[in-house]
Amino acid sequence: MKPRPNHSLLTIVLLIAVCLFLADAFSQVLRAAPAHFADGSFQQVWEWTDGPVATGQVQRSWYWGPQPGMSLQEPYAGSKSRTRLVQYFDKARMEINDPAGDRNSEWFVTTGLLVAEMVSGKQQVGDKDFKPLRPAEIAVGGDGLETDPEAPTYTSFRPVSSLKGPGDNRASKKTGQPATSTVDRAGHVSDNPALGLFPGATLAAYSEPLGHNIPQAMWDFLNQKGIAQRDKATVEGQTLANWVYVMGYPITEPYWTRLKIGGVYQDALFQLYERRTLAYIPAMPKGWQVQMGNVGQHYYRWLYGGPLPAPLVPMGTPTPTLSKLPDSVDAAVVPSIAGVGAQLNVAITGFWAGEAIVSWFTSPNGTATDAGSDLIAGQDGSAHALSISTAGMVPGQWAITYHGKGGNHEAIGYFLLTNATTASTPIGQPQQTTTPVSPTPTHPPFPMGTPNPSVTAPIVPTEPAGGLVLSVKPGYGPPDAQFTFSARGLASGEQIQVKFTDPSGAVVYPAGSSNGQYTATPGGRLDVTLQPSQAFPAASLGVWLFEVRGLQSGLEGVIGFTLR
Repeated sequence: MKPRPNHSLLTIVLLIAVCLFLADAFSQVLRAAPAHFADGSFQQVWEWTDGPVATGQVQRSWYWGPQPGMSLQEPYAGSKSRTRLVQYFDKARMEINDPAGDRNSEWFVTTGLLVAEMVSGKQQVGDKDFKPLRPAEIAVGGDGLETDPEAPTYTSFRPVSSLKGPGDNRASKKTGQPATSTVDRAGHVSDNPALGLFPGATLAAYSEPLGHNIPQAMWDFLNQKGIAQRDKATVEGQTLANWVYVMGYPITEPYWTRLKIGGVYQDALFQLYERRTLAYIPAMPKGWQVQMGNVGQHYYRWLYGGPLPAPLVPMGTPTPTLSKLPDSVDAAVVPSIAGVGAQLNVAITGFWAGEAIVSWFTSPNGTATDAGSDLIAGQDGSAHALSISTAGMVPGQWAITYHGKGGNHEAIGYFLLTNATTASTPIGQPQQTTTPVSPTPTHPPFPMGTPNPSVTAPIVPTEPAGGLVLSVKPGYGPPDAQFTFSARGLASGEQIQVKFTDPSGAVVYPAGSSNGQYTATPGGRLDVTLQPSQAFPAASLGVWLFEVRGLQSGLEGVIGFTLR
C-alpha cells in the first residue's frame, strides 16, 4: 500500500526505517523475504489494525509490524500434514493449523502462545506435544543484554508466571491499587511504592482465568477504539481487536523494571500475556506510552538464532535417571547413554545440500554453549560420523543441536551422561546403531537468508516516539550529584512548564526557575542541569518524576529518576 505523500508521514516512515535498522542485525532476518503475505487470511488480519497505520490514516503503534516476515512450514503434530503454515511479524506469529477449516471464523488464523513457550522453555509442536528448548534468555525490551546486561529476560519471569494453568501463581484481585512490584534479570521480586505515582499504574481490571490484575494504561490500550480497515474500506470507532484473541490471558502481574531504551535508562512496566507482552513507558509521549513487545522477532531468534546467554534464574538440574529420553529429531547419537568423558558419534539429516551448519550443546540446566563443530552438509543433506567429546560435562540429560544457516532446519540429538564409566540403554530408548535414511531436504516457500545471531534484542518500542522525548542523566544518584534533564522535539523558542514530583507526591519547582518556567532553544530543546540538594527544599530519597509541557505545541511527557 502506498502511503500518502505528506511530510509528517514521510518523517514517521523514515524514523521507523532508522529504528528497525538500528534494532539489531537479527531483525533483518525476518525481512530477508519479500513483503509477501503467505495467505490471504494473514493479510486480512493484518489490515484490520495495521492497514490504516501503513497508509498514514492514523498514528498509533503497530499491532503486528510494518510488513510480514518469514513464512515457513513448521512441524505440528496436530495437523494432517504434521506441519502448519506460519508467518512471522515483528510482534507476533500468525498460523493456520487447519487449511480446510472455516475461513470466516475468527480463529481460522491463530497467533500462538509464543510468550508462554519462551517463558517455560517448551516449544509447542502439536496440540498436546511440547519440545524442551534452551531458556529464552532474550531481553523482553530495551536495548538488549549486550548493552544492558541487567535487563529482565523471558526467563526472569518464570518464577512469577502462571504456566501450569489456573491456581499457579494466581494473584488476588487488587483493582484500584497501584502497581508497585519490581523484577530484575535474576527473577528477584521487590516493591517500590513510589513507582505507583506514575499515571496509568493503577490496577484497573482483573483477568479471572489465570488470576492477574491489569493496569489502567494497558487496559485502555487493550480496549481502545479507532480506525480499522476491512476489504480496503475503513471504518471508524471500532474496537481494534478482541484482546484475548490478540494477547491471550495475562500470565504475570505487571512488574516494573529499569532498563535502557535508546541508551537512556527508563522506568517501564511490563506484563506478560500468553501470546504477547505489553510495556508501559511513562516517559514516552501520549499515544506511544503502551506498546507491544517484539515477540515475533524474539521467538524467531529463540528457535533459529543460535546459542543464548546462560540464565540468571536457577533452572534446576535434573537428577540423571534411566528414564526415557526425548525423541531425537533428524539425529542419532551413539551411544545415547554413557559415562562422563565418553566419546559419542552423531549422524544428522534433513539439511540443504552443501549448506553451512553450526551447533551448540544444551546442558541439564538449560545453558547453551557452542559445540565448536561447524561443518558443511553433504550433497544428500546429511553428515555422518560426527565425533563429540563429553569430557568436563556434568551428569544429566544433554542435547546437541545442529542448525542449518541456509534453510534453518535443526537436527537435535539427546543423550544422557552418568557418573558411571559404562552405562546401558535408557528404558524405552533403543540405542541406534545405524544411520537414519536421509529424507529429501524440504525447501521453504521463500528464501530464508542467513541468520546472524546476536545478543542484542530489538528495542521496545520499535516505532518512533514522535513528539516529545525526555531523558535524565544519570538515571539515579545521591541528592548532591549533578543531574541533566533534557527534552527534545519542542517547538522552536516556545514557553515550557516544568515541574518535579517528589516521592511523597508533592509538586516542587527548582529554585530560581519562576515556578518551573523555561524557554526552548531555537532547535526545540531544553536542557536543565541541577543538583537536587540545592534546587529543592527537601531532596528526599526515592523515585522522582520530571514532567515537561510545551505551552504552544501542547506536547507533554514525564520521566522518572531516583535519588538514593
